[in-house]
Amino acid sequence: MNTIEISNFSDLPCGENYNQEAFLAPVEDGISYNILSENKSLEYIDYLNLSKVIEILGEFFDVNTAAIAKENSLCAVALGSSSETAFYKILENDPISITGSTIGFSKDVTGEMAKQLTAIKIKNIIAPSYRKDALEILLQDKNINVIQVTSPLQELLGFITKDIKVTPFGYLIQEQNLSKLTKESFKVKGKLKPTQEQAEDAIFAWKIVKHTKSKSAVIAKDLATKAIVQGNTNGIDIVENAMDIACETSKDAVLAVDGVIENEEVINAAIQGRIGLIIEAGDSNSSQKITKLADKYSLSLIATGIRNYRY
Repeated sequence: MNTIEISNFSDLPCGENYNQEAFLAPVEDGISYNILSENKSLEYIDYLNLSKVIEILGEFFDVNTAAIAKENSLCAVALGSSSETAFYKILENDPISITGSTIGFSKDVTGEMAKQLTAIKIKNIIAPSYRKDALEILLQDKNINVIQVTSPLQELLGFITKDIKVTPFGYLIQEQNLSKLTKESFKVKGKLKPTQEQAEDAIFAWKIVKHTKSKSAVIAKDLATKAIVQGNTNGIDIVENAMDIACETSKDAVLAVDGVIENEEVINAAIQGRIGLIIEAGDSNSSQKITKLADKYSLSLIATGIRNYRY
C-alpha cells in the first residue's frame, strides 16, 4: 500500500464538541471548491455533511438532484425535471430536517430557490453553479455558507480509493464501496414483475441506501425519498420506523435495505405499509422463504446480490 502523508493542517473552529480541537488537511486528488460567502471558516460537522451530500451528487451527476444532510447523516434526496422541482420535492417530503442543514444540487441554483433557502435558514449550500440573482440573495445572508464545487460531479464518487479507520487495534483499511447497479443487472425473485416506475424507484433507492449507515432502510416513490432510517442494530425496527415516517406515502412505494432480509417481520411491516416493491441483496439463508411470503401478498421483490453495509 502507498504511504499516506498528511500535512498543511489548517485550524477548524472546533471538533465535534467545543472542547475538541480540530484541523483540516488537504487530501491528494481531492475535490476542488470555492467558498463564495464571506464566512470561510467551515466547522468540522460542516465538512462531514458536505461530504455526505457530495457522495449523492456523484451518484446522480447527470440528472437534476437535490440532497440534504444533517448530523453526518443523509436526510432526503430527490430527482426532478429541474433543480427547482427536485428542491420542492425535498421541501414537501422533509420540511423539518432541512432547517439548519447542508443542501447540495447537481445543477444551478436559481433566484427563486435562493429565496426559499434563506427563509428556511439553511446552513450550507453546495452546487456547481449559481445564477446571478441567486448569489445576490444568498451572499446577503451572513449565516449561510455558499460553496461552489468546481470538480466535475462524475469525479466526486470514489475519488478516495481506500477507506481508513483508526482503532486501538490498528488501522483498518479497505477499498471503497463502488458497487453499481442497473435495471439489467438485478434479478426479479418473486412472481409479480415491477412496473417501469417501480424499477426506476428501486435503482434510485438502492443508490441512496448505499450511502447510509448500516443497518438502514430507504422508502422512495416518484424518485424522491419518503423515509431514511439508518444506524440501528435491529433490521425489523428500522423498517417499521421507516413505515411510520413515510406514513401514507409508503403505498405502492419502494423499500430498499442495505443488505439482506432474514426475518419475515420485515415483509409483514412492508405489507402493512402497502409497499409495492422491495429491493435487497437476496443472498441469505432465508431468501427462499422471504420470496414465498412476498408472492403470497403480491409484493414485487428484487435481489441484487450486492450488500452495501457501511459501519
